[in-house]
Amino acid sequence: MDLRETIERRMSVRAFTSTPVPDALIRDLLTVASRAPSGGNVQPWRIFVVNGGARDRLVDAVHGRPPDDPDYPIYPETLWEPYRTNRFQLGEAMYATMGIGRDDKEARFEWMARNQQFFGAPAGLFCFVDRGMNKPQWSDLGMFLQTFMLLAVDAGLDTCAQESWSLHHGVV
Repeated sequence: MDLRETIERRMSVRAFTSTPVPDALIRDLLTVASRAPSGGNVQPWRIFVVNGGARDRLVDAVHGRPPDDPDYPIYPETLWEPYRTNRFQLGEAMYATMGIGRDDKEARFEWMARNQQFFGAPAGLFCFVDRGMNKPQWSDLGMFLQTFMLLAVDAGLDTCAQESWSLHHGVV
């Protein structure tokens, strides 16, 4: 697959099989992804992989648990245009695809809870940047993650970046 095809094929998948991903493959993808641009070669990211029993214990630990007070908001408190419309349209399209109506709050809540089950994926990656770092280092993390996700597609894997795990930072 060429780079353009890889980029065009990448999407956020929210339904995975339970087929384990070999540790060696994950390590290889992480190693190659670390070639992503990083100002001053700081490489501010720290990546932790959870799979197998560790993944299952983490899912169990957050199941039914109320969210922590956030360290930072995932979105600005008041999202302005065009960002508000973009987010709204994505949500509407996603729920419509699953046959979940706008007023079906229970089904929407149940679907959102699948975030904390990795949408069934057999492995999850947690990415951290030291609190002392600045916005440019967060940009470095974004470039690393994009590189990792494209490498995953090239290896026949799908991904879904999930900021929602920050709601359980006390457990993670």
